[in-house]
Amino acid sequence: MDIIVAENLKKLREKHNLTQEALALEWGVPELAIYKWEAGRLPVEYKMLQKIADFYDVTVETFFVDESAHKPTASDKVSFNCRICGGDLVYDFASTSCRCANCGNKWAIGELYPKYSHVIATINKAGRILNSKTVLASADEAKLLYKQAINECSRIQDAISSDLIKICDDGVAEAEKLETYCRGKYFFDNRSYKSALKELVKVSGYKDADDMIRRCKGEK
Repeated sequence: MDIIVAENLKKLREKHNLTQEALALEWGVPELAIYKWEAGRLPVEYKMLQKIADFYDVTVETFFVDESAHKPTASDKVSFNCRICGGDLVYDFASTSCRCANCGNKWAIGELYPKYSHVIATINKAGRILNSKTVLASADEAKLLYKQAINECSRIQDAISSDLIKICDDGVAEAEKLETYCRGKYFFDNRSYKSALKELVKVSGYKDADDMIRRCKGEK
């Protein structure tokens, strides 16, 4: 078991002036189990860690913080191993989450690596805006947020930030596609079919662009 988890379990118990016996009764586990957890001799299952985190009103990530270590910096390399069992982590950057290939535990990247929390929140906000309304203002706002996230990621030089930048680049491209579509639709709605066709052919296959293209050609 991770010795940092063991030490933090003990620190939290002592901070709240609780005994191992009291916690055993509270959590419905043998007192010996708590003793072994705090001694680093028995791993704590992830579901149990979640229960303990809820009890202390902290996040699961709290158990993995080494307060004696140096504070993380932008140049720190991240660990690509599960903090429960040590297995390899499989990342799904589109959903900003990861899963352990060994034990199957899932983590939000922002929870596992707090330094990404803000940039991930920015990416998620941009995605929601981009998918909410088909208007030019939404495209502009989403593109601005993606670019802000790219700037933030560029200060963190590791594999995760590189992949998050790729997501942002795709988001910017999608926002620009929406911008083109909105311009084309504006011209189409105002019966400026030649101008509409010029814009819409750039985003053929996007939303109902093909239908408008056909109608523009019929009006020429």
